[in-house]
Amino acid sequence: MTQLMREFEQAERRRRRSILFVVLACLTGVGVWLTAPLGIVELTRGSAIGWMLVACGAVLLAATVLLIVAVVRSRAVPESLPGKANARFDEPQASQDPRGGYSMVGTQLGSH
Repeated sequence: MTQLMREFEQAERRRRRSILFVVLACLTGVGVWLTAPLGIVELTRGSAIGWMLVACGAVLLAATVLLIVAVVRSRAVPESLPGKANARFDEPQASQDPRGGYSMVGTQLGSH
């Protein structure tokens, strides 16, 4: 039972971490949306603060991309462990629908 609880706690930590990464990615995305256009406007006016705002926007954009990649990687969990066979692989699953499909006798087309 302790192994099951350990796996549950790991899944719970992974879920919390991915939620935190999503929130941080949204916040940094809003930061990019606020700083980069304002920096471009300030650059067109000839202000030196525009360069700092554009640089800050670029750093926030890079952080947003990295956080999104981290979220995707943290959610990708393999179904079976390396070296352990996947029980559902290569096993046909019969249709659960009791009604037959379209078939033409003698042509070997359709369901049997």
